[in-house]
Amino acid sequence: MSRGSDPLRLNLLCQPAFAPLLEETELAGWSSHREFLAGSFHDWRLLDDGRVLVSVAQVAATLPRDRLTLALAAPSAQTAIRAHALHTEDAGSLLQLAARTLGLADTDAHVSMAVALVDGVGGSVNVAIAGDCLAWRVRAARWESLPCDQPPLGVEANFTYAAQEFALSLRERLLLVADNSAHRSPRFAASITAQFSRLDAESHRRMTAADALAIVQTRCEQELAADSQASASVIAVRRR
Repeated sequence: MSRGSDPLRLNLLCQPAFAPLLEETELAGWSSHREFLAGSFHDWRLLDDGRVLVSVAQVAATLPRDRLTLALAAPSAQTAIRAHALHTEDAGSLLQLAARTLGLADTDAHVSMAVALVDGVGGSVNVAIAGDCLAWRVRAARWESLPCDQPPLGVEANFTYAAQEFALSLRERLLLVADNSAHRSPRFAASITAQFSRLDAESHRRMTAADALAIVQTRCEQELAADSQASASVIAVRRR
């Protein structure tokens, strides 16, 4: 395989260089990069109407014969989500439109993805989740996991994805994780929520989006160390 078509290089191109500077919202993101390539990415984009599109995704295949095919699926999914976000206000519809664009029904690939449309000023969030993703709302007083029971893109043709809508409180964080090892480790989610629950109110008050990301990233890296064919992507959103 030539250097120009190296799947790892293609995957790196999917990652955003830096987060947009927003007055009332912080963003932080991370994705693992491994030679094996599972096609994970995190992404954000500031839309013309002031909303911010954030997404994490994990590409997988039943028969991963072609590393380049899987590599190309990641930027294709990223491009589809970005394009359709320009003309939809519902994250569920966004996933459905992306699934149709990708046309995964006739392939052995599928995409687990969490997308959120965030009002950078008012803190309202519209989020939809497909496949093996995890999502949390984290506050000083409590944490809450969001339902993640919809199939990955490409598994069920014409599936209607539902969105969840809520408003982030001041200093509340939204965490989105796409990790192809998470669903195989029952301890994964429990260990992360335990770390947040042990922190006192002042620690939560001071915690930035990057700080919250670091907690999840550390746990993901532990999973990655135990599985050479695992990869992960994480995004943290915090309302200032």
